Amino acid sequence: MAMGWASANLLARFKLLAGLPADQETPLDATIYDYLSLGQEHCYGLWALHFPHVLVGDPAQMTTSDSGKTYQFASDAFPLGLAEIRESPTGRLLVPGEEFDANCDYVFEGDQIRVPDSKTTTFGDGPWARYISPPLEISATEEPTLKPASARILCVHYALYLWANEAGNAAKNPPDHYLSLFNSAWGGDTRLVGDAGIMANLKSQLYGDGVGSMVPVGVAWWRSVETG
Repeated sequence: MAMGWASANLLARFKLLAGLPADQETPLDATIYDYLSLGQEHCYGLWALHFPHVLVGDPAQMTTSDSGKTYQFASDAFPLGLAEIRESPTGRLLVPGEEFDANCDYVFEGDQIRVPDSKTTTFGDGPWARYISPPLEISATEEPTLKPASARILCVHYALYLWANEAGNAAKNPPDHYLSLFNSAWGGDTRLVGDAGIMANLKSQLYGDGVGSMVPVGVAWWRSVETG
């Protein structure tokens, strides 16, 4: 039976690739989960940079603590990458800009937005935002959230890389071995013809979707049919 991608499965994969007996007491399972959490955090950063749509969550309402000068993301989240912000659940998208641009709706400040030009803005039901929230730490009771599930092998490889770099550990393989496993899964194994890795697969997801329904504006003269 194939091994799954839950937290216990990632723990088992770590021990397997590290050459550790399943019942070995060191490193402790809690320590391995710490490494796996760091691996997932690293992957979240890559996803936010290359294909944020995969991890963007449901819309969440923002709140203000200073009468509309600034608005904070739900649960004090620090969004990874860009955020989509609209004035209400069904309202228009707000326009980002610079602090001294009175024509924009907000200035992005990492963990909050600010109303520009030293003004305040209140919303009847908003604003609302969609973004990638940093992941929670993986543990025996907290499951990994990286999507797709099969990509979680990257969390394992990166966790092994960090563990093997620790001074005094008993890693079966050098750190570069595990980094090579990570790079092959992420960008493709050069030994396998046509393998482009997880990165290319997700970058091409829905590529060109909807183009066929677009109305052509016109045809360039050099592509038109010669009628004589």
